[in-house]
Amino acid sequence: MSGASSRTSGGNLEELISRAKLTASSLGEVVGIAARVQPISHGEEERRIRVEVPFDTYLAHPLRVGQYLGLCPLVSGVAMLGRVVEVERADIMAVARVPAIGVGEDPSAISTPLVLTLELISEEVGGEVLPPSSPVDPQSPVFLPSRDFLERTLGLPSSGVEVGEVLEGSLPRADVKVRLTEEVLRHHVLVVGTTGSGKTNLLRLLAFRSPYNTVVFDLQGDYVQVAAKRRGLLLLPVSSQHVAEARGLVNFVQFVLSNSALGKFKLTGADQGGVLTVSLENGGELRVMPTALRLMDSYKQLAEVSPVFSPQAAYFFPQLVENCRPETIREFPECLELKDQLKLHRATAENLERSVYLLESTGVIDVNLSSMRRERNYLSSPDPEALLKEPIVVVDLRWVAERGMLAVTLVAFTMLESLFSAKDAAYKRGEGVKNTLLIFDEAHEYFPQGRREENKEGLERLINRVLRLGRVRGIGSVLATHRPEDLNDLVLTLTNTKIALRSEEESLKRIGMDQFSNFLRVAPTGAGVMRTFAYRVPEILFRANKYQP
Repeated sequence: MSGASSRTSGGNLEELISRAKLTASSLGEVVGIAARVQPISHGEEERRIRVEVPFDTYLAHPLRVGQYLGLCPLVSGVAMLGRVVEVERADIMAVARVPAIGVGEDPSAISTPLVLTLELISEEVGGEVLPPSSPVDPQSPVFLPSRDFLERTLGLPSSGVEVGEVLEGSLPRADVKVRLTEEVLRHHVLVVGTTGSGKTNLLRLLAFRSPYNTVVFDLQGDYVQVAAKRRGLLLLPVSSQHVAEARGLVNFVQFVLSNSALGKFKLTGADQGGVLTVSLENGGELRVMPTALRLMDSYKQLAEVSPVFSPQAAYFFPQLVENCRPETIREFPECLELKDQLKLHRATAENLERSVYLLESTGVIDVNLSSMRRERNYLSSPDPEALLKEPIVVVDLRWVAERGMLAVTLVAFTMLESLFSAKDAAYKRGEGVKNTLLIFDEAHEYFPQGRREENKEGLERLINRVLRLGRVRGIGSVLATHRPEDLNDLVLTLTNTKIALRSEEESLKRIGMDQFSNFLRVAPTGAGVMRTFAYRVPEILFRANKYQP
């Protein structure tokens, strides 16, 4: 009776092993088994198991740390995914625990199995991908996962903006693509990495491949080529000083383009809106729109976004402008004669006077193109509705940055306010949500952490509008920085996907990814870790594609 039972049990076990091998073979190439020489345990805290790979298989497949492997437990019938976190090789004398009598070579003694430590990542049950919870049986077959199985168990999307390839060890797996979906982008992305880690390359790639209306705020001139390649619009904020020093607006535009790595170019015309058409020698085309702020068009936004106003001054500034109607910011001091009528406190009036002086000194408000004092030919702000119809708009801020970061934030923030207002109006009219992608390189310059407390309220209101309220209005943002410690806390909270490229440990701590510091301190350019709510696993190691200009 016991013999019959034993034969039946053995037959069932052989059937289980055979079935697991068949499943594993359909999902990839079998290379080993779950270890036999010690118990296999895993749980919520510890998800590591041991795997053995025959020596001949090891020679054919030099497995390495970081490689993904699949596993088919014998009893549960699920399929699991793991990642190699440790490799072990041993001479047969070490396995047998035989002390060495002398030093000598014996090639046959190293034909021992390769032992791997596998960290379980996920399991596939009935077509659904879940955290690993099924028992792993000894002798369960282990396999090199196919592309389809790896994409499923990592939860990688099949659509979206392709940005790179899954990394196995130090090598990208070319057939497994990493993409950022519309959902990921609309919930905002933060990219962190040191200089030279590949941040700008990744952002260029996104700007070039984005299928959405895209607006790039560019402090270094790194994205002008992208605008030209996509036949987009280069928005060129200018100051009075730049126009005067170049002896004319067209001369200044030519100077900017000659410093933008575009090769030979020619200005071929201008439309009624002042947009210049530029033909490039390589056959490309770029449109350039010089722009500046007009007080009477932007005074409400200036009050909202300018960091120089006290809260009281920001409240009264629009009222003074509406009551006084100055033609330019230079005439605004005359409006302060109304301070008694509006019952302004002396300290508020003094703050208004100082603040308006600072705004005027940037040179980016009410830029008159005429060399004759009495002639009025002012540059205007762009129509936000028109910008939202462009495939890509690159806002070239490197020249106004020469006038200081106040000039940069005035231009960038008033534009953000205008874009948000246009998106908000369309949303409330029920016109449907059309996606817009905002890209900020050097994000800590726009959204710093260290501003004085009285000025943080306006900045954080803007961040809230763009990142939180903008989401349902179709606004997604990608922000990059090498100094996350200087970035406003609200940005960290509202960016639901974090990408860490080569970084120092302190920067990684700031975004809660310091467990990857050993890898990221020495990671090659473009290699990084992505943490996102949108995939089935907590993190993905990937290598960004190279942007080809």
